[in-house]
Amino acid sequence: MRIPIVVRHVVVVVLIVSAGCRRGQPVSSVSDSTFVAVMADLKRVHEATGLDSAQRAARRDSILQSRGLTAARLETAARALAKNPSLAQTVWQAIEKRASDTTAAKPDTPPAK
Repeated sequence: MRIPIVVRHVVVVVLIVSAGCRRGQPVSSVSDSTFVAVMADLKRVHEATGLDSAQRAARRDSILQSRGLTAARLETAARALAKNPSLAQTVWQAIEKRASDTTAAKPDTPPAK
């Protein structure tokens, strides 16, 4: 029995769409909330006045270390996020909001214990 051409086309379209959806899902070991928190802290360090390059580097390292991340893992998460533009936009807006939140912990003050 031959499969009608319409059915074959529908099957091909479904396979292509489902494969595309799987590729669009970020594959990262860094959660969105952790990514937002770290990037917001790093943005604050970048924008902080009165810091020299060594102080900025030390604070960046401290932020990553406090979350158990490396620069490479953070970059991998960013690359994965870039594959999903709508999620990336939402995450970036969250980063901007959190970085500008004056009630959030500043990177120059140690976290409360």
